[in-house]
Amino acid sequence: MESRWTSIIILVLSLFVLVFFVGQVFFAGGEKVVTETAFTYSMTEDVPFEGVFLRDETVVYGSGGGVLDYEHSDGSKVGKSSVIARRYRSEADIEYRREIEKINEQIEVLTDAQRLAGTDNNQLETISSQINERHSLILESLINGDYSAAQEQENAMLGALSKREISRGDVDSYEAKISSLRSRAAELEAMLSGDVEEICAGGAGYFVSSVDGYENKLSFNDSDTITADRIEEIINNPDLGSGSGTVGKLIADYRWRVAAVIDSELMFGCYEGGEVTLRVRSDPTPIEAEIVSITDTGRGDGTAVYVFECATLTSSVASGRTAQFKYIVNSYGGLRVSRSAIRYNDEQERGVYIVQGGKLVFRKISVEYWGEDYIICAQKADDGYLKLYDKIVTEGKNLYEGKVVE
Repeated sequence: MESRWTSIIILVLSLFVLVFFVGQVFFAGGEKVVTETAFTYSMTEDVPFEGVFLRDETVVYGSGGGVLDYEHSDGSKVGKSSVIARRYRSEADIEYRREIEKINEQIEVLTDAQRLAGTDNNQLETISSQINERHSLILESLINGDYSAAQEQENAMLGALSKREISRGDVDSYEAKISSLRSRAAELEAMLSGDVEEICAGGAGYFVSSVDGYENKLSFNDSDTITADRIEEIINNPDLGSGSGTVGKLIADYRWRVAAVIDSELMFGCYEGGEVTLRVRSDPTPIEAEIVSITDTGRGDGTAVYVFECATLTSSVASGRTAQFKYIVNSYGGLRVSRSAIRYNDEQERGVYIVQGGKLVFRKISVEYWGEDYIICAQKADDGYLKLYDKIVTEGKNLYEGKVVE
């Protein structure tokens, strides 16, 4: 009897499991597939090398001891006789001076707003528009990482906010606030421990705060005679010391050259007078360059001295004597797709299946680059091609147009 009931229970459970799996197939909405989203992607094929900068430079000197406070960031253009740095007796003096400058900026903002006291409020709409504009510019500067620009826009917005307060009558006058700020500035002036020495540029150029000792040993025109041994010597010892009394240096021109020892096989297709694209490894900015000369090293190992001339002066190429570069051979950009997703339709057109409205739809692809486990496809306006954010099927069985999937 027990055996009979056991058989019945096993039969019922078996039927239940069968019904469950049949239901999954017929009522779950379709066969499961694995998908990925089509996103934009870029990559480059490049040749890395280390180069030595060749520039016309003049060392800037300053007398006396103390602490320097620079007025310009590396690579900034400065005019003749402009102040490039100030020498203070102590770090505390620098902090006092910076606070005085901020106070003076606030006084200027409030004084400008004070002129609207007692006038009608017909400028409110314009002032409100200025506040919104400054707010947007601050956000844009922060997103781009330009914090100095954000600070400038913040000061401008504070000025507009002060004008709105005066125009609306929220504040009667800023005279008391201005008086208080002036008193604070006078207190700070009295706390300064001595006179400030201003150090000025002897000529126009691009200022750099560091000095490495090669300023009088390497010039723009040394590219005609520099050897592979000399390049490697500088790379191994890129700093000879700054010497006493140095404040920085002025680079005479925005044009500069870089010399490097490179395997000629890696530079296949390059020739004197040809245009190439370089990048400094620490900076994503592309640099257009001309190949000034290619000179065999004479070592018998296929290497040559390559000299490039460039006209893009950034802080990353202005401050150092050597840098890690990349010669960009090819650059690709488009939609990234796993190679496992590639399929062919009945017309033998290459493409992928995407999930759209719970069904499979075939989309053609135009391959720009073949990687080991992925490809990069061009973005095309044609509706028959893969689009950004499409859900691409990477795994699935018996795939065909119109198949219901989940």
